[in-house]
Amino acid sequence: MKSMKCHLILNPRSKGGKAASQFEKIFRLMTVAGIEYDYIMADTYATIREASINAHAGEYDAIVAVGGDGTINAVVNGFYNENGTTRSGKKMGVIYTGTSPDFCKSYGVPLGLEEAVNTIRMGVVRKIRIGRIRLRIDPALEITESRYFSCCASIGIGAMVAAKANRFRKHLGDTAGTLAAILSSLFKFHPVEMIIKTGSEERAFARVTNIFVGRTKYIASGLRVKEPMADNDGRFYIVCVKNLNLARLPGLLRQLYSGNISNSPVLDLSYSDRVSIFSKNEGTGVEFDGDPAGFIPCTIEIAISPLNLIVNNS
Repeated sequence: MKSMKCHLILNPRSKGGKAASQFEKIFRLMTVAGIEYDYIMADTYATIREASINAHAGEYDAIVAVGGDGTINAVVNGFYNENGTTRSGKKMGVIYTGTSPDFCKSYGVPLGLEEAVNTIRMGVVRKIRIGRIRLRIDPALEITESRYFSCCASIGIGAMVAAKANRFRKHLGDTAGTLAAILSSLFKFHPVEMIIKTGSEERAFARVTNIFVGRTKYIASGLRVKEPMADNDGRFYIVCVKNLNLARLPGLLRQLYSGNISNSPVLDLSYSDRVSIFSKNEGTGVEFDGDPAGFIPCTIEIAISPLNLIVNNS
């Protein structure tokens, strides 16, 4: 078997800064596995994405994200051009050192360091479909930017929950930290009217708390759908949380944590290959893959090129 050559992009701030203590072990495992590698440290979305872009010019077989879901997202964004095509045919690998492994659980990437390195050595590829989202970076400006996500986009309270959860998880863990962030955010977030446009259909919802647009089983930190979208299905699921009050909250959480999502007074479930979301409240936030990213209006569709993700073949 030809030796794999990889470029590692390591985020020392992952897992509240605890990930850095694992880097020397990762280097040893890579060496023992016979994987040739270079590496770079980067700890912001901009620097991680830039490192990913630059790695495409190198003679590497794979570009490997070493961090959590935010690091993975930034590396994924470095794979893609503005028009939705990939910069090269390189593979993407993941060595997970974060706190909320939605990406890994969704796509078959092992969480253990030794298993992750061995998976990269084997180099088995799964072609996954990536979401392309065009959104505003500043709510006061009409300038938009294309970004990419691999799991789920969340429009509404989700951006507030993500920001809080990233802080709470350091002390409470993944599920408890996320639940605390949800409950805390519900007291501050005011539902807004939103319009969901899919194809020729346009629907208005008066009191929306959040809209999830995704492909994977895991929405965020324990929230999930029962059945993910198949790799060859070019659609997204669209879950709109509406008309929520305190009496309906326990039932909603049971549905979202069990994955038994169906149409109800609180939930609207639909599917589409393209969705646009508007609101009179253009300060409504958007997050995806665990981090706040911008504001509506936004349009979501499937990126033209699939991503060559290295996965566990067992």
